[in-house]
Amino acid sequence: MTTASDTSTGESAGPSEACSGVRPLRVGLIGAGLIARQHLAAMRRVPELLAVGVASRTRARAEALAAEFGLAQVADSPEDLVRQARPDALMVLVSPQAMAPLAAQCLDFGLPLFLEKPVGLGVEEAEEVALLAARRRVPNMVGFNRRHYSIFRQGLERVLARGRLLSVIVEGSERMSAARATGRFTDEVLRAWIFANATHTIDLLRHFGGEPEDVCAFATSLHEPLGDQFAACLRFPGGVLGSYTGNWHSPGGWAVVLKGEGATAEFRPLETCRMSYADGTTETLEPDADDAAVKPGFTGQLRAFAALARTGLLAAPCQDLSGALLTMRLAGRLIAPVRPLA
Repeated sequence: MTTASDTSTGESAGPSEACSGVRPLRVGLIGAGLIARQHLAAMRRVPELLAVGVASRTRARAEALAAEFGLAQVADSPEDLVRQARPDALMVLVSPQAMAPLAAQCLDFGLPLFLEKPVGLGVEEAEEVALLAARRRVPNMVGFNRRHYSIFRQGLERVLARGRLLSVIVEGSERMSAARATGRFTDEVLRAWIFANATHTIDLLRHFGGEPEDVCAFATSLHEPLGDQFAACLRFPGGVLGSYTGNWHSPGGWAVVLKGEGATAEFRPLETCRMSYADGTTETLEPDADDAAVKPGFTGQLRAFAALARTGLLAAPCQDLSGALLTMRLAGRLIAPVRPLA
């Protein structure tokens, strides 16, 4: 694995390097959209990483992003980025329909790889990329940023401090009309929304409960061919129960409720937490400074990616391509079979 200490650029040491004696890992970004800007904003809080270049098919957008965040290199392709910027690691931050082919391409470079989700618009695409990564033995991480919410960690710790986790309840109501109104998504992505976006909340079932041992799922379709009304019951290891609902054409949003012995943690919306205890007391939790300053979860997952790039080891609660594939497969179980709404 290439590390930052293997690459000499003649650049002067920054404050973090001077203090720690460890040179920041040089990171190249592929994609120059909104998600790239959010990652770069979070990276300012992660001295272990240094963004050194960006590649995009839209050069003007890449140049604007580079100017805003002080990136030294702008490239027209991933190959040019790797050759010009000599990064230690890559982040692929492109549209859902472009992710699988670009991920497969970037695995050829052999560099530690961060991939935004979804890695594919279906189970088959995700399987192909996960298999390729395993064959190439490339360290990789998929960006399920909500796994890194500080407020999730706090709420779960309080539940477990009083006993066992009993139930995981996830509400994943999507706003399909709003998604269409943005004009940002192709018909291909909108059709595969269960994989393209709903996996954010579906993954939280696995995050809190583990790998489900049993799933009983029902889906109906009001407008979306793969379903837009979902109800599922799950059983996790140790007897923890779970439920998932999604109503894509009704007002509402995302929520998680953790039921434990003597404590309930309610995340509604996900970035907030209200604790309720058996003695009748309640508590409102606050996110940590990183999650309050930038997009929640982004700083934590970037620190985890830095550790992966240096050590080759992926620590919990991170997901690599094989883990992301399990979430995609669970999403596939929720949509089969789909019945039209009478």
